[in-house]
Amino acid sequence: MEGKITCSEPGDGIGLITIDRPQKRNALSAAMVEQLIAGFIDFERDDAIAVIIVTGAGDKAFCAGHDIRDIPDGDLGHLYEEEHMKAFLLPRECPKPVIAAVNGSAYAGGFCLALASDLRLATPQASFAVPGGRLGVVPIAGQSSRLPRIVPPAIANEMIMTGRPLTADRAEHFGFVNAVVSRERLVDESIAMAQDIAAMSRFSVKSYKRIAQQSLFQGVEASDAMEYWLAMAAGHGEDIKEGLAAFAEKRNPVFGSARKGK
Repeated sequence: MEGKITCSEPGDGIGLITIDRPQKRNALSAAMVEQLIAGFIDFERDDAIAVIIVTGAGDKAFCAGHDIRDIPDGDLGHLYEEEHMKAFLLPRECPKPVIAAVNGSAYAGGFCLALASDLRLATPQASFAVPGGRLGVVPIAGQSSRLPRIVPPAIANEMIMTGRPLTADRAEHFGFVNAVVSRERLVDESIAMAQDIAAMSRFSVKSYKRIAQQSLFQGVEASDAMEYWLAMAAGHGEDIKEGLAAFAEKRNPVFGSARKGK
């Protein structure tokens, strides 16, 4: 019943993290929170990994957030402690691209985990919900600040104020989900997307993610300045030389660590 976080490497510079506790809708115990953090850190530090995918085991749930029964004395204020918050901000804080392969319901902290990811694929049975108001919890981990910047504010208001789930189809319609795919194809399609990302210049992708994250909160001018300086750095880097050479030679570019291993 305890559950676990499993980490694997499907190849092509991809790290796969699976939340494995389907009998409890993949709710995270305290031990699983620690494992999830460790899994992200390991993949972030591994130079061979270019993209991280996070998904849930089974067909019903991506992640139901914290296991409430694991909260000391039922004190939900415990959720705001740094280590608990950190788990659901991992995709946002990670400099590498993160894809959420949402295989079922993504509620509470599970929704935060999907929200913090850079890209989201979902099955037709997937749904997204922010039920914290029913527990007296103020929205955390970017629900109030990031969600209205991704979906129309009225939809964000509906989710947070009513707790009603957003279906996969509506999530795709409003741009929260990149694509809805079958359960059988979910991980494969996520890997295919990750492979496309891994074939790009890692410096370019990381730079874009950093700029995009900043632009949400620090405004266009600060983001433009960061974009300029990172572009200047790229202009003197090895990736741009390889990209231009590959274009001239009519071949696919081989960037970064992959080139060094030739």
